[in-house]
Amino acid sequence: MSRRHARPVDHPAAVLSRPRSRVHRDPDPRSGPEFRDVVAVGSALLLLLFIIKSYGVAHYSLTTTTALLVATPSQVALGTVTIYAYYVLPAVALGTAWFAVMFRDRIRPAFWPLIAIVVILTALASPLTYLVRGVAVLLAAVWLEMVMRRYRRVWADLPGELGRRRRRILSGLRGLSIVYLGAGAMAGLFLFSLDVPWVSAQAFQVTDPAVVSTQNKQVRADELTIETANRFVGYPIDENEEWVTVLHADTRYIMRIPQSQVQFRLTCHNEADQLHGDRPLFEALQGNPYVSHNIDCRKVLNDLAQRPLGKPFPLQ
Repeated sequence: MSRRHARPVDHPAAVLSRPRSRVHRDPDPRSGPEFRDVVAVGSALLLLLFIIKSYGVAHYSLTTTTALLVATPSQVALGTVTIYAYYVLPAVALGTAWFAVMFRDRIRPAFWPLIAIVVILTALASPLTYLVRGVAVLLAAVWLEMVMRRYRRVWADLPGELGRRRRRILSGLRGLSIVYLGAGAMAGLFLFSLDVPWVSAQAFQVTDPAVVSTQNKQVRADELTIETANRFVGYPIDENEEWVTVLHADTRYIMRIPQSQVQFRLTCHNEADQLHGDRPLFEALQGNPYVSHNIDCRKVLNDLAQRPLGKPFPLQ
């Protein structure tokens, strides 16, 4: 006769307090970075970009850089993004279309109308000249993808660790050609226009001469050399009812001018710094020419120099 041993019954409290065994799994290194890590790195890069931009606008003077960041910290961020809108709009349109085609198997059907709206609107709002440049970058990315596909086929049967490493590198770069080419183009543009301020240029005429520089290193360095002017081109970076803070376009000297002394403030286009405009794609499709209401700042200064101080402009 077989004996059946009674199975001990655990106390309910012991069951509840007993830790559950969990299988420890190491994170997959191929799963990619987490969203919060991407946000943290992106925020740090944007902050660094804004600091470098202020440093370039100040013509590499730390004193002026600090003054710009303290005066208008919010304008630095919004203005920097705005002045590159000519390139940002084509980048959004072409980049969205690129990734939608490359990763179409992972996109839900409900997202396709939204993607189409983003691509169409940003493409139509993009200036034609800059959109053509973006298409050139897109074609270069397509050519690079074809080259990588060819080498993936050539290295498909390559034995050994070297072959596996090469195939792994090419697989990781698949579909990212436009990212690297576009990032390189935007980095080059950013460095080329590093000293372009984030606000519109204006031609000023004041009643009393304003100090536009306190040192001329080309003549005598480390010696007070005050230069004044009644007419100049500057960038208003901050103002209130009593004062306006202006960054001189040439010397990058920061001036505080009483509002009561400002006779004229004419918005103009500084050809030496600012990007040239062009008509958007939807205007080009309608055959409308590009019309800018801002004349070159140097021509405005020449016109102001021919008028006596305080003389109003004739009504048109």
